[in-house]
Amino acid sequence: MIRKNNSQSLVERIRIFLSNNYKQISILISLTIILSLFFQRGRSLQYSYNIDDIAREPIIAPYNFPILKTKVKLEEDLNNTLKAEPFIFNRKQEIVDKQSSNLSSFFLFSNDIRLVNIDLLNSRNLVYDYRYTDKFLEAKSIASSDSASLSQKVIEFYKLYSFAKDKEDWNKFLMPVSQGGPQYSLKEFQKDILQICRNRWAIGILDINESIIVSNQLTVDNGDIPILYSLSELDDLNEAWTEAKKEITSIYNDENDIRRELGYDLIVEFMIPNLIYDKQTTERRQNASLDRVPRSKGIVLKDEMIVDANQRINEEDLQKLQSLAVEISKENRTLGLKDTFITYMGRLLIIGILISYFFTFLSIFRSHIFEKWQMLLVIAIIYVFIIIIANLFVYQLDFSEFLIPITVAAMLLTILFDARIGFMGTTSIVLLVGIMIGNNLEFIVTGLFMSSIAIYTVRRIRTRSKFITAIFSLIGASIIIVLSHGLFIGHNFSTMGADLVYLIVNSIFSPIITYGLIIILEVSFGITTDLSLVELLDFNHPLLKRLQQEANGTFNHSVVVGNLAEASSDAINARSLLCRVGAYYHDLGKMERPEYYIENQFMGDNKHDSLTPAMSSKIIRKHVIDGLKLANDYGLPNIVSDFIPMHHGTSRVEYFYRMALEAVKDTDEKVDDSAYRYPGPKPNTKETGILMICEAVEAAVRSIKNPDILKIEAMVDKVIKGRLEDGQLDECPLTLDDLRKIKGTVDGNSGMIPVLRGIYHIRIEYPENDTSSDNT
Repeated sequence: MIRKNNSQSLVERIRIFLSNNYKQISILISLTIILSLFFQRGRSLQYSYNIDDIAREPIIAPYNFPILKTKVKLEEDLNNTLKAEPFIFNRKQEIVDKQSSNLSSFFLFSNDIRLVNIDLLNSRNLVYDYRYTDKFLEAKSIASSDSASLSQKVIEFYKLYSFAKDKEDWNKFLMPVSQGGPQYSLKEFQKDILQICRNRWAIGILDINESIIVSNQLTVDNGDIPILYSLSELDDLNEAWTEAKKEITSIYNDENDIRRELGYDLIVEFMIPNLIYDKQTTERRQNASLDRVPRSKGIVLKDEMIVDANQRINEEDLQKLQSLAVEISKENRTLGLKDTFITYMGRLLIIGILISYFFTFLSIFRSHIFEKWQMLLVIAIIYVFIIIIANLFVYQLDFSEFLIPITVAAMLLTILFDARIGFMGTTSIVLLVGIMIGNNLEFIVTGLFMSSIAIYTVRRIRTRSKFITAIFSLIGASIIIVLSHGLFIGHNFSTMGADLVYLIVNSIFSPIITYGLIIILEVSFGITTDLSLVELLDFNHPLLKRLQQEANGTFNHSVVVGNLAEASSDAINARSLLCRVGAYYHDLGKMERPEYYIENQFMGDNKHDSLTPAMSSKIIRKHVIDGLKLANDYGLPNIVSDFIPMHHGTSRVEYFYRMALEAVKDTDEKVDDSAYRYPGPKPNTKETGILMICEAVEAAVRSIKNPDILKIEAMVDKVIKGRLEDGQLDECPLTLDDLRKIKGTVDGNSGMIPVLRGIYHIRIEYPENDTSSDNT
């Protein structure tokens, strides 16, 4: 019966757990499935080794398989094949004929403009000659017609030959000799330029840049028999222009001869490529040649020993093992449905085990995070981000595994949550990535070490300059880990240098990427990091400014409570920054009616003297509701606004409650306890529990007349004991040992009492016979 009840109890607990955490479980299952899509099949990882590794067991070929060429060797063979396949060009005589005709048309048009210029000059002379005769109007009409004709031809000329526009030398070129035009023979000039172009066309001008051509030879189809040329025998357009300019310079050897510049302009305009690249045919032949290049360089026969146990892996062995892994991957793709399902389930189980390692930690030691499915979603996104990057870098882009930004995950988890979550989460991610890329122990050790340095650097980040510190810390860690691996495994200096470069690049960019992602995740999921909390400490924040101006006494009280809360949280390693920020904003609601709170009553009048205890209690308790409203209006993060109701929990407004009891002690009336209690909730974190204690202690100590250290210590004990007995700390994870540390000791330097000792300038009294009593 007992066993049956225990069994039913266990089943019921499991049912309740699943019912309360179905969203979290859905996220974990989805994460496992998503990550499994990026993992290689398990059996191929069995032969995952690196050079100089020691074989764990004898490896014998299970069947015949080809030895694949190394990436470098295959790339070399493919490049040599491309070099051996000539690029194909077609020589186009029609281009030569057309451009020769265009050049002739240019000179004809130029000459036509010169003739019109001469006609205009003659008609203007006639206008002058006939200015006093009856033919004056006729001559003037002819001159206007010639002027319009010239203007139209010039516009048309520059429209056709824009290279000559706005150049003084070409303007003169269009003038007749009598008006400053060219003194040289235009026919000879035309003949020289055409001959230079024909010289280049005869050699051949390629229509693509030589840097694009990878083949050693070129095939030029002249329309009959294709001819092979070396690249140096032909010119691309830039080379053709250069050679043409040399020819012009040799023909017109006078440096001041304007035909040098004009001729080069004409060559650039009219001398175009006449060897046209046949891209389609070339690429078809290249692809056919590449397909014929063998991908393997031999074969391993079934039952052949690849490597013996305890044997060091060399380059040849490694290539055989990698070839075997590829062959197994191909075989896996042809497995039946049953075998595929079994393999996939194994992959899911391995990933599930590694993920559960971290999420079990969360559910036990960080239950407040595990209970928020949004936080689990953030963590899942970080997992997926790193795994996708790892798969992309290693398998798709063939980058070094040391470029995988594991430290990004470490810093994100640390800044968004805490250092313990950062370490546990990163350990899980490093193991996942290490298995995914082939059980790479060197990567796992490097990832854990680099992540630990990153976590240590940003564990208490309060300024953005910490990211710069992280960069230099990670670079230093990179040097140490590369030297360590190099000396232990026996890497050569070139390998160590390459690994160091990859890690340094990773070290520089990881903190930068982290900073950008922090901003995105904070905004998207409403997470408040220490960087955001530091901004809330600024006394120029609108709420703190209002608090200073409208309730200065409350502001000073908040600052003192902030000092106490920070010292107390430091004593137990809680989030001291969060405690101080919570202290600054916990009494915001008192701004609505500041005169009803003792710390703001500077004139001696007490507003409560004219009110009933119940009304006073109502006003006092309302500062919690008013504070929450202000926090919402000003957009305070939830993690900060939680301090407003929780710093009182469900405690009583004790002063007015006792006044109410005193008022009815001689009557039969009863005092409603709930009318004097705050609405809550009770503190549910260490930080909110600390603030409750510190706020109560500060108010209580302030009420002590002639305070000394013994009175203060007794008051602290009284406050803590009262909160415990009232059950206000039942829901927060503070232990009795934590409470002892929070209180501190009279002669210590941590906890509340040393801070209070400094606030009230209390010195420890030594016995009269102690010589140390004379010390100042």
